[in-house]
Amino acid sequence: MILLTLSLLANITITFLVTFAIWRNHPGAGEVYGTDSPARRILACVYLTIGLLSLYAMGQIMIGNSAIAWQVAMTLLPLQIIYKVMTAVALRLLHPVVLANLGVAGLHCLTLLAG
Repeated sequence: MILLTLSLLANITITFLVTFAIWRNHPGAGEVYGTDSPARRILACVYLTIGLLSLYAMGQIMIGNSAIAWQVAMTLLPLQIIYKVMTAVALRLLHPVVLANLGVAGLHCLTLLAG
């Protein structure tokens, strides 16, 4: 349960910060995600959805419904692992988003293996 909680907290923290940076057009967001565009805003919506689902699962853990949290995680985490690993194929390996994605994918893999 500790790894699941850690994965969900990582999702919540990262996705909310990235979404905020994209929506506020933070200079750092422009450096790694490109200029403001409809595609970048759609990406922000995807990140926010991941964060909200993670927040929901975390809430389920907090009220004692860990089975529901695991059900959410069994869909959300594999989806994230696949898309995050695919970023390494789509972009250069040393891109900052790719490096962060691979770190989170590793955490999610450990979470699923321990679950």
